[in-house]
Amino acid sequence: MTDEKQMVYRALVDSSMLNSRRDIQISGLLRIVETTLEEHLLDIGMDNPKLVREENISWAFLALTSEVLSLIAPGEVLTGRSWFSGRRGPLFRRELEYCHADGSRAVAFSCFSGLIDLGARKIIRDRAYLERYTLPVGETLLEADSRMAPDTAQYREADRRKVYPSWLDGLGHVNNARYGDMIFDTLSAAGSFDGMLRRLELYFMGELHEGEEVALLLRKEADCHSVMGIHSESGEAAFCSRIFLA
Repeated sequence: MTDEKQMVYRALVDSSMLNSRRDIQISGLLRIVETTLEEHLLDIGMDNPKLVREENISWAFLALTSEVLSLIAPGEVLTGRSWFSGRRGPLFRRELEYCHADGSRAVAFSCFSGLIDLGARKIIRDRAYLERYTLPVGETLLEADSRMAPDTAQYREADRRKVYPSWLDGLGHVNNARYGDMIFDTLSAAGSFDGMLRRLELYFMGELHEGEEVALLLRKEADCHSVMGIHSESGEAAFCSRIFLA
């Protein structure tokens, strides 16, 4: 296989990825990384359409950490790369970096994904099977965790949202970028998104489907804000996040 780092992708930062202050949005970051990963997985023969068609399995994000390392200009075209950086049990880790035209790094990601059996809607844990998708290991870019404990202590409910059909992606659950919108809206309504995004930690804990209601909980921590989404009926966590602002 060609060295993954030799594969280069363009990422246009268009106006829909920015907030009213013209800073990159959380959902904008998620859209960029999702598009790059889809292109990259296609190039290495591990893309979701192929996996769904041939084996009824799919990649699914389980956690993502991102750091914005320098100012990203509206209309800028970033150069992106992605590479496999390790596997622990059923969790695959992958790094992404995006650079400015001068080669300096603009934003970095560390992502944890799993292969999902779409029939059972469960993470595949068979070691021999997972070895087929394990690639040469490259460097890690960020300090990142694959999970966050869903502790609701000291959170307060800030909002509730119903999941609409337009929120869903091709796998029938809420698209990743919509989580970014929920986080941004929750913080903005509370007057807490008062700076430029510096670091995002996002942990996916359960699927959200059409017609479900999600309660959005907010908590101020020492150096960040945390937004959690829980299923209104069951009380089970759908996602947790930490947002660090500059």
